[in-house]
Amino acid sequence: MGVGTSFALRPAVPMGHMTGVPHVCALGVARELGARVRWPHEVVSADGEPLVSVDARAGYDDGGVFVRCDLAWDAGRDLDATALEDAAREAVDAWAQGVAGGRAAAGPLAPVLSDYFDALLGMGERVEVLRGDRVIGEGTLVAVDVWGRATVHLANGTQELEVAPEQVRLRYV
Repeated sequence: MGVGTSFALRPAVPMGHMTGVPHVCALGVARELGARVRWPHEVVSADGEPLVSVDARAGYDDGGVFVRCDLAWDAGRDLDATALEDAAREAVDAWAQGVAGGRAAAGPLAPVLSDYFDALLGMGERVEVLRGDRVIGEGTLVAVDVWGRATVHLANGTQELEVAPEQVRLRYV
């Protein structure tokens, strides 16, 4: 990834819900591009080609809690950074309204989980679960919950592994 944009968001949501921001940003960017999302929050083409990497991290300054959102893509792609930022901001604003309206009592992604599932590429596909470069499991991606955790039904057929984006990454095989 060679170019991109970085911007601050200040969604009026509880601190524990800030983990939903990168998922929601990815969803907004995917809508703008007519693309899909690969868990947890990478924007990809319909055939899984990476388009935009979404990263977000919370911070605190004199204005309070904020989330720095970074969108990055290959320098060879002709993408409109302003349009992508606007799409991410609009998605986060709409999500924050849903949270404020009580639709996130179950977890931060509850207000957008249906849309996230519709955009998600890779459900039901074979994945390797990696911690760093080490494979710690292999199986089928079967679910994503309201906290953004993925559930992988392990290849041994008897266990499921529930993982958070900050713990592991999935490699599609």
